[in-house]
Amino acid sequence: MSTGVIAVPAAPWDPDDAQVVADGWFPAVKLDTVRYSVRLGKGTITTQRLTMAIEGGMLHAFRELADWRTAKAAAGIAKLEDVTADQLNGANLAVKLWERIVTNFAAADLYASDRDVSATDQGLDRAAEKDTAADEARRIALGAVADLRSIGGSSVGRNRVRLI
Repeated sequence: MSTGVIAVPAAPWDPDDAQVVADGWFPAVKLDTVRYSVRLGKGTITTQRLTMAIEGGMLHAFRELADWRTAKAAAGIAKLEDVTADQLNGANLAVKLWERIVTNFAAADLYASDRDVSATDQGLDRAAEKDTAADEARRIALGAVADLRSIGGSSVGRNRVRLI
């Protein structure tokens, strides 16, 4: 008599080459690029949730880069990869920075929304750790924004302070 227990390999998370398409000037970002670049949700982030976070990351990046992009487009640059011929690890530097920006804004969103629902001290500590991780991801993303905006122009500082 058989117990009926059969080991089945886990299905892949995302469809092959799944991506979030940007606006044509900025390139698409593959879900795998984000999923495997940062530790998110201990493997519990669904394709739909990851897609939504990447969309949110792109929207944030669009806002941060709007003036810079407008100036580049007005100068006749047709797409992000034409901003520079510089390469990093065999890929266009501007595209790598774009992926870093979107990945970290998406990660910040996921860290901030992936809360433990627990009133215990341990649950509160995990929530504080996730706040710190979200802040760190935003800091990395904003640093990459400054690096991207520095290509082909004057250096953009990485520290941003808003006085209230």
